[in-house]
Amino acid sequence: MKQLIAGIVLIFVLGVGAFLYRNAVERPYVAEGTVCTLEAKLCPDGSSVGRSGPSCSFAPCAFPNAEIEDKQVAFVVPAGYTPDEAAYGADASLIAAFQKAATTGAHFLIVRSYAIPEGETAEATILANTKYQPSDMQATSLSTFGSVLVNGKTFRSTVIERFEGQVHSAYYLVRTNDVLVFEITEHDVTNWTEATLVVENLPEHKALLSMLATLQVGE
Repeated sequence: MKQLIAGIVLIFVLGVGAFLYRNAVERPYVAEGTVCTLEAKLCPDGSSVGRSGPSCSFAPCAFPNAEIEDKQVAFVVPAGYTPDEAAYGADASLIAAFQKAATTGAHFLIVRSYAIPEGETAEATILANTKYQPSDMQATSLSTFGSVLVNGKTFRSTVIERFEGQVHSAYYLVRTNDVLVFEITEHDVTNWTEATLVVENLPEHKALLSMLATLQVGE
């Protein structure tokens, strides 16, 4: 009698096990939906983006926001400027490039990152990467540079070139391991030879300063 009961129990257990196994194998796989947290990232222009996708990473901020994630740099591109894909090439320092149509050629807005070599100073890095044109003269002292405070960040500034209707200016921001350089090259400057010219009042120079006011950077 005991053997009979044991046999019935065994058959029942095997049957249930077979049913569960078949159900698990044959049931269509349904991926579980990923539920991302409701955090929001603030973009430089004041808009925000949330997390999405399988990895719940933040969506990119829409243009005119520009983000260089590996350099921890983000800003709002000035009106009228579009990405200048042709600018990229062998120059490893270039991390962003934009252009805007001008009467003769184009205005150019460039962002660079110069690593501070081990044992060197940020000041030495700035001077080593600044050459005044059109004579290709190396900068030798920061005493000729201006100091500009924009939205809580201190930039060193200089005019690199004033030649044949072109004015090229640069703003330098020191970080722990590199120096960021924001350059504006403006064409069609009719009074470029005048000693009374205030470069900061040029339209594209003002556009660069407006961009720097939106700058988000890591250390």
